[in-house]
Amino acid sequence: MRKWIAALILLSCLLALAFSASAEKVVRLTFTGDCTIGSTEQTRGLPDSFDTMAREMGYDYFFANFAEMFAEDDATIINFEGVLQDSRANENTSKTYRFRGPTAFTDILTSVSIEGAGLANNHVADYGRLGLDRTKAALEAAGITWFRLTKYYLVEADGVKVAIFALDTSTYPNNSEQVRQEIARVRTSGEANAVVLLYHGGNEYDPKHNANQTLVMERMIDAGVDLVIMHHPHIVQGIAVRRNRYTCFSLGNFCFGGNSAIRTEMYRNTHQVSSLYAMVARAELHFSDEGEYIGQQLFLYPVFISGSDPRNDYQPRLVTGDEARTVFEHVQYDTAFQLPEYDEELGCVALPYLAAGEEIELATPVPTTRPTARPTRRPTARPTDQPVETEAPTAKPTDQPVETEAPTARP
Repeated sequence: MRKWIAALILLSCLLALAFSASAEKVVRLTFTGDCTIGSTEQTRGLPDSFDTMAREMGYDYFFANFAEMFAEDDATIINFEGVLQDSRANENTSKTYRFRGPTAFTDILTSVSIEGAGLANNHVADYGRLGLDRTKAALEAAGITWFRLTKYYLVEADGVKVAIFALDTSTYPNNSEQVRQEIARVRTSGEANAVVLLYHGGNEYDPKHNANQTLVMERMIDAGVDLVIMHHPHIVQGIAVRRNRYTCFSLGNFCFGGNSAIRTEMYRNTHQVSSLYAMVARAELHFSDEGEYIGQQLFLYPVFISGSDPRNDYQPRLVTGDEARTVFEHVQYDTAFQLPEYDEELGCVALPYLAAGEEIELATPVPTTRPTARPTRRPTARPTDQPVETEAPTAKPTDQPVETEAPTARP
């Protein structure tokens, strides 16, 4: 009997070893849209400003509805759109909107599990180079990794490394080639097993992504990027797939102190858009036991950026039911394939798993129609439908650069 039991134990150990040798590794990353943690100088002292809300409600108020979600991943990454400094020094008064919060507002970010902050956008220079440098220093002092251009954020989990880069329309022309070279270097050297790009661009309040966004997607995925996350339009846009890599053209706003009111309007008299609607994207990047990238799945969580409308209370929340379906109607408006149905149990739209190296035919395009005006479980399921979108090359972006940064060591 003892020999029989010993044999069973030995067999179980061998099976466990065989399974672990072939088991996949998964890195889970959470992405939000634009986060402006502060106010304009003109509105700072008003009753409905972000700064006033911070004084009245406390720093843990703003992200309270996402504390659980942000804590359960390997890294949460935001687009930090604004400046952290304690004075108006170097204020660029030629700009209509200048966003600033005191350096103490890093406590808002550290009240939840936010690990990374992209600093490639059109408001990081609202207070000149001095303001940008002070923002970097404030984030570093709070233990939050900032990244921008060739200085990337390296997420390490379960022996796997993911490099995350950030570009925007103003830095892309002068820096995209350097970034592409750095992507090639980190991949060939084994410094990173996968690469993600945050890109800040597109037309504000346009329900459709533009030609420059398409070109960035094509060039950067062709250069070795595995996932592209975009923002800047202040509203949600669609999803695309190239070489079995997802692109989100706009997640919309998230915690946005730049506007005290929700903006809802007709875009060019053809389509109603609203800054109320947003998404949080949870990416699951899959790797072999040896660290080779083998596929990805994307989970889109519907969000209202405020609990009140039209007044912005600066506290984004997950939505369900008809509110969730309304968000995805706007995403579908800019997506060429049929999105899966919103899953009430998961609280999200689970996009199909895309295996690296597989080329799958494009799903039936969806006719263009106008959309009508909870704590999450960790997703694991892989839907089997696998739509893929490939867009034709388009014109080169014409935005002019404002700043070039030399390559730096990884954070």
